Amino acid sequence: MRSEGDALKFNSGELPIAADGRPSLALSASKVLLPAKAITQKLFDTLEQQGINYCHWKSNIRLEKTLAGSEDIDILVDRRDAGRLDAVLLAGGFKLAQSRSGVSHPGVFHAIGLDDVTAELVDVHAYFQVVSGDSLVKNYCFPIEDALLDRARYLNGVRVPAPEAELVVFALRIALKHISPVEILKANRRYWKISQEMAWLRNAANGEATEMLCAKWFPSIDTALFRQLLNAIEDDRAVLRRVFLGLRVARRLRNLRRLSVFSAMTSRYWRLLSFLVGRFRRRRDLALQTGGMIVALVGPKGTGKSTLGHELAARLSKHLDVTRIHAGKPPTTMLSILPRQFIPIARSLLPNERLAEYEKPERRSGRRYSLLHVVRMTLVAFDRHKLLRRAHRAAAAGTIVISDRYPSETVGASDSSCFDDIAVENCGSRLKRWLMTKERAFYRALPRPHLVLRLVAPVDTAVQRDALRSKMGGPNAEAVRRRWERESHGEFPGTRVIEIDTSLSLDDTLRNVVRTVWGAL
Repeated sequence: MRSEGDALKFNSGELPIAADGRPSLALSASKVLLPAKAITQKLFDTLEQQGINYCHWKSNIRLEKTLAGSEDIDILVDRRDAGRLDAVLLAGGFKLAQSRSGVSHPGVFHAIGLDDVTAELVDVHAYFQVVSGDSLVKNYCFPIEDALLDRARYLNGVRVPAPEAELVVFALRIALKHISPVEILKANRRYWKISQEMAWLRNAANGEATEMLCAKWFPSIDTALFRQLLNAIEDDRAVLRRVFLGLRVARRLRNLRRLSVFSAMTSRYWRLLSFLVGRFRRRRDLALQTGGMIVALVGPKGTGKSTLGHELAARLSKHLDVTRIHAGKPPTTMLSILPRQFIPIARSLLPNERLAEYEKPERRSGRRYSLLHVVRMTLVAFDRHKLLRRAHRAAAAGTIVISDRYPSETVGASDSSCFDDIAVENCGSRLKRWLMTKERAFYRALPRPHLVLRLVAPVDTAVQRDALRSKMGGPNAEAVRRRWERESHGEFPGTRVIEIDTSLSLDDTLRNVVRTVWGAL
């Protein structure tokens, strides 16, 4: 270990890997610093300006990545500064978030912010108390908040604990990750990160001061046990030894548990189930406290709805619960699954019944609809109704729903009701008239989106983009031009509609889209 006087000279960041695969302290001087994101730099600057007592309390080996936005921001804050912290976060554009499944930890909350330059999200974990243990339960509450804050130093312009303090907490955290089978597997999956951080901390900390600090904070952890623990953590292969020592540490710290053994076990398996369900659904557990919303991307073919929907979901789902739907092509329901099987046959046998035929102006103006077409449109309306009602429930529960296309209230517009008053009145068939009425009722009952992004681009640009798409039947410039009018003028009364120019580059357009959606959330 290094001497106390040299400890503050050590820079943060992961250590370069030497030829033997181990972290190399000698190579660290040549490492290139990562640029900090504007939002993270502003956050730490504001915390300093406001005199808020804080420190970035763990994983400071990756502090540069934290400042660059690729790692979560874990700050411990004096609980007496809680109100001022909230004000700083909200003034900085952060939004408070919470667990949808109720698996959050006491004294900890999340705030998500958008970096205006890159249009990427960053996640702040704000702690008012040091809760630790396995990642699922965090069953131990260490009463050392004031001590960590009092020993703060500066690293890359950010307050962090003294290396001795961080080493004590790190060693106990890793020990407590080896007391359950699930955590043992998780902790040792990429163990090189842990051993690398241990080497980094031991090099920065004064050994004697670290042992004295551990004895002062945790009298039940004797020096011999602590030394064995440090050595076992630094040795990648000492899994069994870490398990044995972890159980000993857990027993010595049992007075710091916040849950009984039974409650901890119940909580662990509930959290594990929630985690597995989220992984299976590819969904995050966090939702904004302001709630979810349905964001609809509408516009003519070739304006980038699918591409932007995919990229928007990728940005937001890094931290938040997001799901995508395609309201233009709703999934089948029990009512429509059988009839849809015959659509390919009908296209071949009845070419005049194709949707493209009904999109022609002369056919639309004549309002002549076959029973087959009316049935098909009614089933599509039913499927959309089911899909969008589910989307509404998800948004009400906190999910951000991103919809590719969305029905408007303009009869005859793309993805909207096909039959106006005149068509219903002039229809001589009772059955067709009843089906038309049902179709209109389904659309009238649809939930409104919370935000509509109307994507616009010159028609020639859309034709060029359509020509580059790989799809069945190849590009169809005539279809793009024919549908341009119908797909451009759907009305959404009572809903905020914002036009997005997609003739710009994808990066510029995506930044505009992300900023617009984030401002509405």
